[in-house]
Amino acid sequence: MKHPLRSLILTLLITTPLFFFLKGSFGEIISQKKADPYTREECHYCHKGPQKSQIDDSKGPWCVPCHTMHDVGTTLGLQTFFKQRTRTTGEGQNGSKPGRLILQKMIRIPAGEFIMGEDFTKKSLGPRHTVFLDDYYIDQFHVTNYYYQTFVNETGRKPPPNWIGGRFQQGKGNHPVSFVNWFDATDYCNWAGKRLPSEAEWEKAARGDDGRMFPWGPKYLKDHANVHQEGIHETTAIDQYPQGISPHGLYDTAGNLFQWTSDWFLPYPGNKVPHPNFGKTLKVLRGGSFFDCSNYRCGISFQTFNRISLLPQTHAISAGFRCAKSAKQEEIEHDQQ
Repeated sequence: MKHPLRSLILTLLITTPLFFFLKGSFGEIISQKKADPYTREECHYCHKGPQKSQIDDSKGPWCVPCHTMHDVGTTLGLQTFFKQRTRTTGEGQNGSKPGRLILQKMIRIPAGEFIMGEDFTKKSLGPRHTVFLDDYYIDQFHVTNYYYQTFVNETGRKPPPNWIGGRFQQGKGNHPVSFVNWFDATDYCNWAGKRLPSEAEWEKAARGDDGRMFPWGPKYLKDHANVHQEGIHETTAIDQYPQGISPHGLYDTAGNLFQWTSDWFLPYPGNKVPHPNFGKTLKVLRGGSFFDCSNYRCGISFQTFNRISLLPQTHAISAGFRCAKSAKQEEIEHDQQ
């Protein structure tokens, strides 16, 4: 018969390290890590580099259960934002003159077919297929801090969590508003007499009709978008990259911030991948950002066909939006004036 004390000591030696491992992996979340989950080692299982996909579609774990298990929260990157804020130098050095308001305008996208999706990349992005869309309008630029401030002032909506005292950072009026969730973006567009674009509307406006990989052409070019590879590490004024405009004339469809769309993260027609994140839980964002893949080191993530997804209640350092409306709606409103 084994000695009771010896058995107790052996049990403690085995279970104590396991306890601390599980505590760190399954729920011990301090506020700093909850704001910036990329600092946590368990996130590196999926988010790894230097040129691998952010999420491997062939295996788990998957975003929703993993993020729930580790309680990453719904405000992502806030601590990083305030660290970066101490290094910023103002709008005048980011492609726009201080005090000059860049006016938003809408661009008409003509009816017709375009190529959507791709086959040679992550399984959730395919298959490559043809989509027909009627005429519609879409914002040329991201919605900026200036415009969102007007919305906040007029509606009493709670400002983004990175604003201090209900105001955006001085000198950043012409930068895209960030830390807005899907509900914020939807309500802003409705308030402005518009709506969020669908995934297809966003991709056609960014990609054109020839199935290009980037808004400007078939390969990545420096100085065409505010993405991590450029080393800017913050948002830039929405007019800084005219060389990176899409075939239809949109700015920042490959950088600055990802943009919310109206669609759930669902498979395209013909996609047979049993992806656990497909369903009506996550909303799709498009476009790439200055921040994403900077810490995850997941390679290029700003192709015109790339799609990411977040819970609609998520406020993120990399999430902004632009609005759209149907051509028929625009014509009706024009006739009523």
